[in-house]
Amino acid sequence: MKYAALITTTYTIPGDERSRTYPGHGYPESTGESTELKQFKDKAEMQEWVKRQQGYHYTPPKFRLIQYEELSYEAEITIKIK
Repeated sequence: MKYAALITTTYTIPGDERSRTYPGHGYPESTGESTELKQFKDKAEMQEWVKRQQGYHYTPPKFRLIQYEELSYEAEITIKIK
């Protein structure tokens, strides 16, 4: 099994000058959200990372821990001549 953290961050997209000058027009300020995948070599490394996150930040980052298995796939191309 493999271990990882899904880290969610939010960011601000500033509005344009027109929306600030004339509310209701232009593009207002908004927020976006992104998710980063942080992989760990083993469960112990994941546990150490979680401990550090709790100690270094005033507000710990939002994250979800996952345990996963990688999948493999094969692709096949078929050509039919009529």
